[in-house]
Amino acid sequence: MPTSTFYHLPEQKRQKLIDAIRQEILRVPYEKISINKIIQNAGIPRGSFYQYFVDKNDMFQMILGDFHKKMEDISKESLRKHNGDPFALTQDIFDLVCQISQRTDLYLLYQNLLSGMKVKDERASYLPFFLPQERGREMISFIDLSRLDLRQENDLFDCADILASLLKWAIVELFAEPARKAEISASFQNKIAILRRGMDPKQEETGC
Repeated sequence: MPTSTFYHLPEQKRQKLIDAIRQEILRVPYEKISINKIIQNAGIPRGSFYQYFVDKNDMFQMILGDFHKKMEDISKESLRKHNGDPFALTQDIFDLVCQISQRTDLYLLYQNLLSGMKVKDERASYLPFFLPQERGREMISFIDLSRLDLRQENDLFDCADILASLLKWAIVELFAEPARKAEISASFQNKIAILRRGMDPKQEETGC
């Protein structure tokens, strides 16, 4: 994350640098980001950049952190709106991604964010639309647990993993083939409905 020097910059200068970073992420994928281009657009010396960030990845984490904060706010608002319904939250996030996929500027920005996460983490275990684990755990208090059939200690986190996995694949499909938005959206909604009602109504608790 940025150094304290960055946060002590005058607000106008700090915002100009942030805008320059976002412009560069919008322009090219992570591996092609040019520090020279950023400092040129921000109007700062190269040495100053490294007073603010350790390296390119440090800079990238700041932008990703800002996005995670926005996603956290959106998630909390969705859960308030839907009375703690995690299924509705999952649908709301997907709907947001659908909107992004229809805007060329945002589509390119988040495509490049995703490419950066893949470069940094070969597992690519999460997308920019998902909160880091520590923030995700903070969301528990906003969820109405009575909406879930929780029987074991880890059931809540396993349920979250299932919903997140479903959402991840839908997002990957949407970004790969935005022209199939209607088909992908209908399939996603049906899968959410199946999870909400349960796949085996005759299943009784067996301890398995």
